[in-house]
Amino acid sequence: MSRAITIDNSKGTVHFGELVYLYLSPNRSVVLERSMDYAGIIVDGKNHHFARMVIQRIRGNFKPEIYLKPILILNGTAHREPFLRTLIDGTLFSFEQIALVHDHLGSIRQRVKDLNLIHSLSVEAQIITKLLAYMYTREIKELEPISYVYSNTNYTFPFVACHYPFDDEHTIFDVMKIAQEEGLFNSEFFDRTYSCSNCTSSHLNYREVCPKCQSPNAISEDLIHHFPCAYVGPISDFTNQLDDQLDCPKCSRRLRHIGVDYDKPSILHTCQKCTNTFQDFNVYAKCISCLFENPVELLIATDILRYTLTKKGEYAAINGFSSTPKDIEQIIGTVKYDTFKTMVKYEIERLKQTDGSSNIVVIKIVNAGDFYSKVSHDAQKVLLKEIVSEIRSSIRSSDMITFHSSSTILIAMNEIPKRISERITAEILQLLRTLIENNFKDFTIQLESNVSQLNYQLSADLQMDMVINADVNE
Repeated sequence: MSRAITIDNSKGTVHFGELVYLYLSPNRSVVLERSMDYAGIIVDGKNHHFARMVIQRIRGNFKPEIYLKPILILNGTAHREPFLRTLIDGTLFSFEQIALVHDHLGSIRQRVKDLNLIHSLSVEAQIITKLLAYMYTREIKELEPISYVYSNTNYTFPFVACHYPFDDEHTIFDVMKIAQEEGLFNSEFFDRTYSCSNCTSSHLNYREVCPKCQSPNAISEDLIHHFPCAYVGPISDFTNQLDDQLDCPKCSRRLRHIGVDYDKPSILHTCQKCTNTFQDFNVYAKCISCLFENPVELLIATDILRYTLTKKGEYAAINGFSSTPKDIEQIIGTVKYDTFKTMVKYEIERLKQTDGSSNIVVIKIVNAGDFYSKVSHDAQKVLLKEIVSEIRSSIRSSDMITFHSSSTILIAMNEIPKRISERITAEILQLLRTLIENNFKDFTIQLESNVSQLNYQLSADLQMDMVINADVNE
């Protein structure tokens, strides 16, 4: 049984059965918050600039009710733009064709319900969370860069690029690098681009310029070597106004056969600005964006990669990605994870010379996703600082704390028996539970811990992996 389609021009809505779509066109004001209550958004595709502006605003929004909304382009040719093609869920040539994409859009809306999104600690982590959620709801497993004339970087990842202005678009590669380093994506080489060392734009004009004044205005002519008299000069020295033959200006002999009378060993260039003559140009890349003249050897090389979602990435797509290493390295009272690992290596070497006992404690927030979803990303940082403060109050000043992730905390307790470390850890867990209960009356945090005594016969890297991945107990 077909569903009736009705159009309400006064409200800019299209009704398909019980579903209502918001229709956006250049002659209407765009209020994105309106889209939250609709099944999808239909964008007029006749005006490319309008379609690009609207779709970028939708995908760049940080409310999942907006950025995950199905988008269709109606009429026009905007859907042919490679940038927009990756950001839409279909094209229409009449409103009656909504029925043809109904099941596809329904699948997207259903997968959105699977998500358990959290408030990430930083903008980068939020963008990664958004990207993973978008890929999950669209059943996308691979992310391939596209070449795009309106991109400041020539290659771009459209969904990520929606979050940055033109001048900062190069930041998308930093975001993707973070996601890869966190194990959310695997990558393979796709291409390499070069960008301006002054503004990072990849819109460059490569030019051969004079080594003396950097002007590209030069004329080039063959350099001639006359064998009999050994005269070497530009071909203009050998030409005359009477005929088209070549005559040596030194010995006045006619040059008849190349390779017998003469050869052309090189090309001579003459700068039309400073009259400098030279044989080899310098190569510069003039930035079209900021007009800076870049020596090509100083250009910034960027490897453009193709990405494939990992199992960890699929899990994070549903449960969210809370933080990047940078977010949790800046918390007062902690050390960087790499520094923590280095100190553990030194402690193992020290234990080889003594009979002491040192331990690594791991504390995991099991329901971290639910926990972080209850507060904004600014409040999360405050809360993590309070957690570190509570831990620090229970341990010695010489003991170190680090975050492996926003859900995994490591503590080094050196020169202390394991049983005492276990007692201190139990006290810490109780303090943390009380802290959370006092801040969240309707939430119970799930904490697990494990104390592992350092073994000087095993490497630090191996023991760190064993501690992080070990089964932990409440």
